[in-house]
Amino acid sequence: MNARISSGRLALAIFSCAVLAVLIAPILIIFMVSFTPTEMLEFPPPGFSLRWYEAYFGDAMWMRATRVSFVVAGLTAVVSLVIGFAISVALVRYRFPGKALLRMLVMSPMILPKIIIAVGLYFLYVRLRILGTTGALVVAHSIIAIPYVVMIVTASLYSFDRRLEWAARSLGASPLKAVWLVTLPNLRPAILGGALFSFVASFDDIILSLFLTRLTEPTLPRQIWVNVQQTIDPTIAAVSTFMTVVSVLGLWLVALAQKRLKRPQ
Repeated sequence: MNARISSGRLALAIFSCAVLAVLIAPILIIFMVSFTPTEMLEFPPPGFSLRWYEAYFGDAMWMRATRVSFVVAGLTAVVSLVIGFAISVALVRYRFPGKALLRMLVMSPMILPKIIIAVGLYFLYVRLRILGTTGALVVAHSIIAIPYVVMIVTASLYSFDRRLEWAARSLGASPLKAVWLVTLPNLRPAILGGALFSFVASFDDIILSLFLTRLTEPTLPRQIWVNVQQTIDPTIAAVSTFMTVVSVLGLWLVALAQKRLKRPQ
């Protein structure tokens, strides 16, 4: 029996390592290619050079797309966090008609293909004459980001001990003050996680950006798409590596913040 368990664990470990290797290998290849000194994508690279990072950071077109992506992702994180937190509180703490329907509608963007959402919003925005505006893109990205906030914050609210709130209320705190001073500090890890996933969902989106942005104000993923259609050079690898680093850095910062918040004062 012990031999079977050991062989099963070994097989699971090998399978897990194989899956991890398949997932990480493309990222490592793009990372290495981004440092190639040649004019074409070449793996393994024949040498080491930062010329394509210099081309990226020195190009006004790429910098404009990067700025647009950061602005839209930042605004999306804020909007998604505010709306998602309010919906989470309503779903966990209150009973009202249509609660199940609301939950289903909020989570539906995770089930529906993005292309359907993009096409629907495209025709809606054309009618409203807001197609290509930053606000319209933020709303679109918030639609796909809010479910992440709701999932994370809802799970934390279910595990939160409401007696802490009641204790604050019994000591004279108003409902709003009790939420601000007691509830929110205890939910900070979930709030940070929700904000991060909202930011990344917006920062990495390509489908909604293709339909809802203008060529003069593209997001970074759309600019990559446009460049791939025209020409392929290692600048794209450098931009892809930069986007990966931003996402990984965000995950690391949230993990660090959560670790500090859990540390006893």
